[in-house]
Amino acid sequence: MKIEICVGTLEAARIVSKQKIDRIETCIALEQGGLTPSGAMLSWIHNTFHVEQHALIRVRAGGFVYNYDEMVVMRDQILELKNSGITGFVVGALTSDFKLNLEALETWKRTAPQLDFTFHRAFDSIPDWKTAMDQLIKMGFKRILTSGSDQNVSQGMNRLKELVSYANGRIEIMAGGGVKEELIPELKAAGVDAIHFSGTSAVTVESGTAFEENLLLPDENKLSAILAAIQA
Repeated sequence: MKIEICVGTLEAARIVSKQKIDRIETCIALEQGGLTPSGAMLSWIHNTFHVEQHALIRVRAGGFVYNYDEMVVMRDQILELKNSGITGFVVGALTSDFKLNLEALETWKRTAPQLDFTFHRAFDSIPDWKTAMDQLIKMGFKRILTSGSDQNVSQGMNRLKELVSYANGRIEIMAGGGVKEELIPELKAAGVDAIHFSGTSAVTVESGTAFEENLLLPDENKLSAILAAIQA
């Protein structure tokens, strides 16, 4: 079972790089569900830690139904970032009736055909998930990040088992969303190919100033506990 940790800051990358993991997904603004990182951030992580790294491509928060201009900008982000030392991209786009936006996905994939592509948790908003999975396999996507068509992996555990069964080795199923130490045995039993989590806690920074913010920052105790459960 592969281990992928989502990192949203340089400090998170530093902390995670000390752990025995398989790869990271790099983004910024975890508090908004993650947005596209800069090329400088990706290159710095690559050159400093030499860890397998996938980049999230998401131009804004607020869902995954994009207009034409947004799709073009995300294509250009892929073009800009594909040579920054990463090995893959994490993307997702839906139509207004919650099906795959095949035009956007095929365009983005053609922009960096040599890299891995993961379809992210936008998948959990698709009612006809079997058709969507078949389409992603046909396009050559490597994996699907999913909480089992629900709010989190705890609630979506039964669907995760169905996804693994239907995939039947044709595409990787990576469980993510609300991963906790106590859920690891059940996730292992579900047969998922990988587990994705951030291991963060909410922290208030610049308290008492005009720039006070609540950020999701790495919690080394939480990270260690989840990793120990996976590796047990």
